[in-house]
This record gives sequence, structure tokens and C-alpha cells, in this order.
Amino acid sequence: MNERRIARLQEQIKQRLAEILQRDIADPGLGLVTITRVELDSEFTVCKAYWSVIGPPHARRDSEAVLQRARGFCQREMGKGLHTRTIPTLEFVFDEGIEAGIRVNELLRELKAEREARGDPDAPPGESPPPAPHPPGG
Repeated sequence: MNERRIARLQEQIKQRLAEILQRDIADPGLGLVTITRVELDSEFTVCKAYWSVIGPPHARRDSEAVLQRARGFCQREMGKGLHTRTIPTLEFVFDEGIEAGIRVNELLRELKAEREARGDPDAPPGESPPPAPHPPGG
């Protein structure tokens, strides 16, 4: 399958899965889940749907359980809209990139606060500001 067709199918699957999760899954354990990207293998046998969730730490665990239970349903519903000979096996994979980005932003905020507390917002981390000059004749 050529790359353009795979890219088009990945986008189609991403939109379809988002719609299924929003409209058809009525499980209160499913948090605010977002399908961040979809990857199809070149043989079109495996579809990895990467997802993230907004909320407290337990939201990931709860949403992951719901997604695993609903995987077969989502795969069937996803396949109804695809014009292909076979339907790929659907796998839900938590997207660690979102959490990593949030952590980087937190670290940058902490670093900025630390610099401002030292009185030099432009100083590199770990450096102390230079000592104050002594008055002449002192």
C-alpha cells in the first residue's frame, strides 16, 4: 500500500475512533480521551491508536480499562467505514509524549521561578548571581 493511501487511512481511522469514543461508548470510566495519532503497519494488519486523557492520575487507569473492554466493538465499528479487504487489529497505546511534554513545561516553570527567586531571570541554572561590588575606600 502506498504511503499516501496509508496516511489517508490513518487520518480516517483517527477521526472515526474519536467519533466512536465520543458517541458510542457510554462508560462512566472513560475520561476525556483524545486519539492523538494512528499508525498502520505496511501490511495493514495492525492499527495502533495512540491516546491521551485529561484528568487525575486514576483517569488514565480507568480509561485504559474501558478502552481494552471496548476494543472489539471499536474495531468492528471502525471497519464499517473502511473500504478495504481486511480490517486491521486495533491496539490502544497510551501516548507518553503528552505526559512528557507536560513534565517538561513543569520543569521549565520551576526553573523560571528559581531564577526569579535568585533575582536574575536570565542567569543559567545553577549559577549564583555575581557578588555585589564593594564601595570604594571601604
